[in-house]
This record gives sequence, C-alpha cells and structure tokens, in this order.
Amino acid sequence: MSISIVPLTAKDRQRLLAVDLAAFFFDPSAYPADIVTSHFDWARTFGATGEGSDELAGVYTSYDMAVTAPGPGDTLNVVPMAGLSWVSVHPDHRRRGVLRQMITHHFWQLHEQGVALSGLHAAEVLIYGRFGYGISSVELELKLERGTVFTAPLLEDAAGRITTRFVAADSDDAARVVHDLHLRCARDTLGAVSRPQRMARPLLVDLPLTRQGREPWQVLLARVDGHPTGYAVFSREGKWEDWRAKGGVTVRELASADPATLLALARRLVDFDLTASITIGGGAADDPLLWWAGGPRAMGVKAFDSLWLRLIDVDAALTARGYSGACDLVLDVVDPVCPWNQRAWRLTVDRDGVGTCVPTSDDADLRLPVQALGAAYLGSRSIAAQARQGLVTELTAGSVRMLSRAMSCDREPVGAIEF
Repeated sequence: MSISIVPLTAKDRQRLLAVDLAAFFFDPSAYPADIVTSHFDWARTFGATGEGSDELAGVYTSYDMAVTAPGPGDTLNVVPMAGLSWVSVHPDHRRRGVLRQMITHHFWQLHEQGVALSGLHAAEVLIYGRFGYGISSVELELKLERGTVFTAPLLEDAAGRITTRFVAADSDDAARVVHDLHLRCARDTLGAVSRPQRMARPLLVDLPLTRQGREPWQVLLARVDGHPTGYAVFSREGKWEDWRAKGGVTVRELASADPATLLALARRLVDFDLTASITIGGGAADDPLLWWAGGPRAMGVKAFDSLWLRLIDVDAALTARGYSGACDLVLDVVDPVCPWNQRAWRLTVDRDGVGTCVPTSDDADLRLPVQALGAAYLGSRSIAAQARQGLVTELTAGSVRMLSRAMSCDREPVGAIEF
C-alpha cells in the first residue's frame, strides 16, 4: 500500500473523528467534533491516505508542549517537547504500514523544526518502543479512604495559613487561574508536562454525556493571603449501599507550588461529606501523599507507565538537560528509525552539570538504543538498571556507572498530565 501523509484542516474534523471513532470505538454523541477538536493546532494535524484515494486511513496531531527535565546540579530545565496524540489507524487499514508512515513523518517534521523531544501516552504498551520511545516516568494512582490522616509535623503551621474553596471548572475565570498555576507548578516539578494556552479552556468544558453519573468537573483552589498556590480538578459521584453514603471522588489533576499547599488540598479532598473513597492519579513514585498517609499499605496503590519520551535529535536533547556529575563519554546510539541519530556522540559534562553533545569519530565507551536515553532522560530509569536488563552494552569499564550517575536525579518524576 502506497501511503501519503496529507495536512488536515478544521474542515476535516468530522473525517478525523470518524477514524478515531473506528479505532477506539467510543460513543460519538459524547464527543462533539467541534468541541473535542477545538484545541487542535491544525498546522500540526495530519492524515494518511492510500494511493488514488482521499479516504483517511489514519490520523494524528501533536501539541506544542514542554517537559521539566533535570537541570545542572539540583536545578530543573524546561525543555520543548511535541506531545503526540490522537494517533489512530482505521481497522480496515491495519498492518499496512500506516502507523509507521505517520510516526516517521512526525519525526522528520520535528527534526526539520529543531524540536528535540517527542512525548506521548501509549494506548498499548507494545507499540511505541519499536519507534524509539522509552518509558521515562511511572505514575501512581492512590486510592484513599475518607478521613485519611496525613501526618507532616513540619508543615502544620504553613498548611494552617492556606484556605481552599471549590468552583465549577467550566468557566473562563477557572481556566485562567488553573492555566497560570499549571505553568507555574510545572516549572518546578520534575517530569511535569506543560500544555499550551490553546488547551487551557477546552480542558475544563463540561460534556454531560461523558460524566457517567458524576457531577461536572470542579476546581479546588488553594490560596495563601489571597494568592493562588495550587489546585485540584475533581469530580464526585454519588453512591449508596444499604442506605449509607459510599460516594467517590476522582481527582484528574493535582498541582501545588509547595508541600504545604499539597497537604492542604489533600486534606480537603478526603473530607467531602457523603463520600467514602478518593482516587488521585498522576503521582510520582516518591509522592508525599503516599508517605504522609503511612506508606503503601495505608491505601490502594497502582502503578502505570506515564510519559513515553523519544529523542528526535540526540545532540540537542542531551545538551538541553542538566546532569548530576561530570563525565566525558562517547555513546554509540542505535536508532534505525531516525538515521541522523545513529552514530557516535561525545557527551561532555563539566563539574557544574552543564553538558554538550557533539558528533565524534572516536571509539565508543558504551552502546545503547535511543529508547534507553528516552527512558533515562528524566532521571528515573537509570542507565545502570537498563544495563542490567540487557539494554545497554558497556565497552569501556566504568562507563555505564559514570553515565548513570550523571543522568540520575534525587527525586522521581511525576506522572504526566493527560494529552
């Protein structure tokens, strides 16, 4: 099958939605095309067609985003990232190379534009590794009981000065406050993904058919002396068993500018009347809520893959992040999908943790697939651990340990927001 990648416009939104509907088989009445695509950047939206036909065999879009990566020493760097989304292949066209053609087109576009990273959430975990993506963060889903006690003695005074109040999410004012806080908190949170302004308002639009018995989304705002310091986007669902209230609270997004704000928000979320359980997603492996509540056995804990990262340009991506220690190593990167990456690169990091990555003809110290660099990019999945998994080959003694320590971070990345 000869496949062409063609640009799509707002006039194609119904055709795009038809492909996505066929691939993911959701209720079309719950997703009005003009609303669910209102945040699209149509210059970044494409379709795949077969030879001699304008029928869409596949579609994808991407968002102008950023991810907060390790910086030099104990700082953080915000690195531009394309957020790949809405990747869909019509069932009639599976196993014909449509997905590969779209992904390859996405990579070439970013390479020409100078965007060093692509990130996504994977609908199926077996798909994207073969295109060079690696799981860079793992997120925890915490299930708490109403009245859960969070113990943090050193934060009590600060948390006592924080007020919380919730408002309906579907409003221009709520969207403005949430987006400002989102960007502010993401800059200071390892692994956080920052969304563009165009996504701020559509994120909070109420779609009645998608509630499935829940209330419309609400925003719980935290303030100190009248200034916003954090928020939670949540929804409650009423439920009764034997005439006793067993309602649930689902928290879709939670962000705070400081630990005391997180503590105040969490205490409010576990104290709503007529509820019995609270589910909070997007937490890091070292999420404070987990330990303030007493540890994993104090609640239900599930772990999921979160942000998958792909280095589009190895040199630019490795230069954009910071490091925990000095190193001077030659990396033999294996990347058959992006041939411009498949070569030897010298990564040099000074004592301040500032790195540069340039092409070299010198002998390599270690050989690794581009997926391994994506997995280690946020400092969580260490190079040393991946070497023990058989993913990284050490060619010079001590090189794995040196790179692993340089790319490590003292904290775990949070789970990425949905996109």
